[in-house]
Amino acid sequence: MNDHSNDSSLKILMNLAKNDNRIKIVNNDENKGLLYSRAIGILSSSGEYLMNLDSDDELKGYNSLKNLYNKAKRYNIDIINFIFMDKKQNKNINNCNHLNIILKQPELFFSIFNKKNKIKDFSIWNKLIKKETFLKAYEAFKKEINTWKWNYFEDDIWSILVNKFANSKLCINRAIYIYNYYGDSLMNKRFGLIEFQNLIYRHEMYKKIFSGKENEKFLITEYVFLLNRIQSQLNYILLLNCHKINNQIIKIFTYFLKNYECSDEQRNNIINLTNSIINN
Repeated sequence: MNDHSNDSSLKILMNLAKNDNRIKIVNNDENKGLLYSRAIGILSSSGEYLMNLDSDDELKGYNSLKNLYNKAKRYNIDIINFIFMDKKQNKNINNCNHLNIILKQPELFFSIFNKKNKIKDFSIWNKLIKKETFLKAYEAFKKEINTWKWNYFEDDIWSILVNKFANSKLCINRAIYIYNYYGDSLMNKRFGLIEFQNLIYRHEMYKKIFSGKENEKFLITEYVFLLNRIQSQLNYILLLNCHKINNQIIKIFTYFLKNYECSDEQRNNIINLTNSIINN
């Protein structure tokens, strides 16, 4: 999947494809962002199970994928989580508290918000996922995909949705993926206006997709995530002083306080946040 890169990526892919007819190249005619590109890659795929590999990461051998696939087929699993090796720290990362237990809904979905479950469930790259599950996730938010040039938070959008629509999930104690951490990556750079718009638009999208009393627990978790994220960037928001963004933040949390229960600490944090913006 080549998102209209301006380097030699497409040429490298074409050379690889000459020697391996299994390689299928999809090239965007303009830069579309991560959310769109991942969606097109999924739609263009032919496999029964899919795995996402970021361009700066690596796999730990072909047999690992074969073993994952065989396990998924044997137990009819929609998602298999696996541990990964952090290349920078040179160690395997495994914090899953559901090892070798097949989770079903609704426990499957809500387990990813459990504070005790520290596995990177909001990443999409540490999972083998049935394509059918990916397509269900795609159908839920396909109208949103062309709305923004998404480069932020698309990972957890996909992950949350596939966990919502999967029927079964298994976490195994095997390192399949080599993760390369770069401090200058998109997610580690300071936010700007587009990134805040993505953050808030993502929140509004979740409100539409997860409407209904049965999803209230998730939406509260999402409000708290948004609150924490905005608090961490409050100084920059105040410096940015964007009227549109400020009004959206105040509207979102005024609605939250009126319609949902929250802790005294969260309520105080929201009040302090909105007051800071209003008085800026």
